[in-house]
Amino acid sequence: MLLDIYNYTLGELEKFLQEDNIENYRATQIYQALHKRIIFNFNDIKNIPESLRHYLSNKFKIPRLKLIDLQISRTTKTKKYLFELPDSDLPVETVFMQEKGRTTLCISVQSGCNLGCVFCSTGYFGFKKNLSVSEILLQIYEIIGLEKIYPTNIVYMGMGEPFLNYDNFLKSLKILCSGNGLNINSSKITVSTIGLKSKIKKFADDITSEENKDIKKVKLALSLHSTDNGIRDMLIPISKKNKLSEIYNELIYYYRKTGTKITYEYIFLKNINNKSDDVKRLIKLSKMVPSNVNIIRYHPTEQKNFLELCNNYSEDDINEFIEKLRKGKVVVNLRKSNGIDIKAACGQLAAENYNKIKNNNFYV
Repeated sequence: MLLDIYNYTLGELEKFLQEDNIENYRATQIYQALHKRIIFNFNDIKNIPESLRHYLSNKFKIPRLKLIDLQISRTTKTKKYLFELPDSDLPVETVFMQEKGRTTLCISVQSGCNLGCVFCSTGYFGFKKNLSVSEILLQIYEIIGLEKIYPTNIVYMGMGEPFLNYDNFLKSLKILCSGNGLNINSSKITVSTIGLKSKIKKFADDITSEENKDIKKVKLALSLHSTDNGIRDMLIPISKKNKLSEIYNELIYYYRKTGTKITYEYIFLKNINNKSDDVKRLIKLSKMVPSNVNIIRYHPTEQKNFLELCNNYSEDDINEFIEKLRKGKVVVNLRKSNGIDIKAACGQLAAENYNKIKNNNFYV
């Protein structure tokens, strides 16, 4: 069985090739061809001997994602890619966004998700599998090939919870930030989590270790959505086992360890999380460690639930809430929602076109 070469860091590839007496500089040439120049065929790596290209073809494979569907927003420079994973016949969605000189890719770490957050379509889609390192990276590489542009920013905010696929997610970070790869500045990468006990602390320790210095500036965003444990438990069922007091302690640890401020993601839900006590708790929370709060509009999904009742709010409602926070010295932003018309905005990824397209045998 051929090995997936995208799952190897440079050090791991060097070690593999050393067993067959192949010099380390050859590993660097191969790694740069795959991860920097985005070459999808060993025969196209022209700066290595033909014998080595033949060796690689007998040892490794270069998998590809199959493009199933592409939706383009009519209102923003946003595109949603629906891919099929190699060898597993499962879908994953990735979002491409361009604005203000930035090209951002919102990538997935799982096909589906099993956390069941009531505001998120991915949870209703259900969990299918954790993505391999290769499958995480390929979302980026395939889009580079299609769009002919390299991303300036990466957000791990697509399908799935990064900390539930921790090892593969962390390894993908190392490869993306490697000087022999895309060499993305880690400060341009944001990781979003709903908050899992021990994982935030572990992440802080891992990215500040000497061996991981290339990823030490990665930004952390907590899907907060309520400062009330009871309401948050209702919105994010797994938070029943991950209480806010415990998560806050880990965020303090993260900041002290990394020196990187925290971002709190907060979906505006009228009459649920915008009351006076919510404002007071957010003001107090913002003083705990340097942070900012991103207010996000609720994006309705195909799944009908009680949150539909919260969608009847005006711009005055959301602006009033933001103004109260700012008066309390909270650094707060109203996050722009890109791609709502193609269901590419926060909480809308569900690969809903996959089965329909597959059944009709129609691909992009």
